[in-house]
Amino acid sequence: MFAILHALGTLVADLFKSRCRLEAENLFRDRALLTWMTRLWPSLIGAVQVVQPETILRWHRAGFKVFWRWKSRNRTGRPKIDRGLRDLIRRMSKENRLWVHPGSMVSF
Repeated sequence: MFAILHALGTLVADLFKSRCRLEAENLFRDRALLTWMTRLWPSLIGAVQVVQPETILRWHRAGFKVFWRWKSRNRTGRPKIDRGLRDLIRRMSKENRLWVHPGSMVSF
């Protein structure tokens, strides 16, 4: 219960802090986390690669472009059905005349 009240109090206090102070706190927490992680796993230092912010933006824009190109691709019409499956459906509907709705104009 105390943890929930503490979290709510922190949230309300953060609403009244300046943007500059919040950015400084986030930067400090990120640095502290990275320091702690590299002390636990020293091999992480070798895996780190410095990347410019413009590079990350370029990657993000390229990924976004690919996603929307895929999302808006031309998908007109129904998907194609295998010839054997179509023949099976027709044969089954001919053998089972009760499957056809009485008001439909289907003829085989």
